[in-house]
Amino acid sequence: MTAKIGQPPPHKTGPHAGLDPAGQAALQQALAEGDLPPGTPVVQQKRFEIVERLGEGGMGKIYKAYDPTMDRYIALKVLKPDVPESERSRFLREAVVAANFSHPNLVRVLEVGQSDTFQWFAMEYLRGNDVGHVLARRRYISFRVLIDIFTQTLDALHYIHTRNIAHCDIKPENIFITRDAYDRRLVIVKLIDFGIARDLEGPLELRTHITGDPRYMAPEQAIINGRIDHRVDLYALGVTFYEVVTTRHPVEDYFELPPTKLLEVQVKHEFDPPSNFMPANTPPDLAAAVDDFTARACAKHPDHRHADAMEMKAELQSMLRTLNQLTESEEDRDLGT
Repeated sequence: MTAKIGQPPPHKTGPHAGLDPAGQAALQQALAEGDLPPGTPVVQQKRFEIVERLGEGGMGKIYKAYDPTMDRYIALKVLKPDVPESERSRFLREAVVAANFSHPNLVRVLEVGQSDTFQWFAMEYLRGNDVGHVLARRRYISFRVLIDIFTQTLDALHYIHTRNIAHCDIKPENIFITRDAYDRRLVIVKLIDFGIARDLEGPLELRTHITGDPRYMAPEQAIINGRIDHRVDLYALGVTFYEVVTTRHPVEDYFELPPTKLLEVQVKHEFDPPSNFMPANTPPDLAAAVDDFTARACAKHPDHRHADAMEMKAELQSMLRTLNQLTESEEDRDLGT
């Protein structure tokens, strides 16, 4: 038997299941008049046209696609067919978690669905590059732009942390830089990829392996089923900041080691001060502020780090004020005042 449009299949349960003939007649009359009573299912099939592949992660591939219904481009994340069944729930959870966010520095999830052969979800399509792409060119970023990028990232982290979500995969490739659609002068930062995010309020999710990138993983995250909190994201952002401000990763000399050995380095190795690798003309006061910031952000024990994203942001803004004061002093000297 085939269910009619707007009417639940007979074998399903729901608000309209079990209606007597008079109730069914009233329902059909309401539908005929364009009214949708509570519980009425609305079913729609989506069609996207793949344009090109944009990238690939552990669980899925991301494509640029065209949505003819809405006349727009979207980013379509498709679950790989060889992903173990035990991991498939994470794919849907990523979509559901991100779909409930509403923040200008977080990528928007638009829809989620399943075709005959694969699961997918659609996100807003972003034009630009991630911070990892910038680092690959080994070029220094203007310090003011750098502060702006990390300030916006911390705004996104503050938003998810207040909702008891830890991203758990902060790294340059997951910080995306785009521009405002109406004012191209405005740089907009988007935090992406919530594939291994954790709900800090829910029950401990038991895992058989460590998840995350060992290059950016906080020591407490390197323990299988260890207790973590939002400060793992602050540590990873501190490592990313170090890398961007110096153009080198603090443990890049150990990248050739197996992941387990690299994790040991991350846990035990104290980072050299980033000022050792900054341009020679960096003002000493600014270099000292960068050293202090990264030392605290990358502290091995979470209690020695910033308490939260807003405290970390405040220190970045203090660093920017130091830079502004140094710039004003230079201008005064140029003017002979």
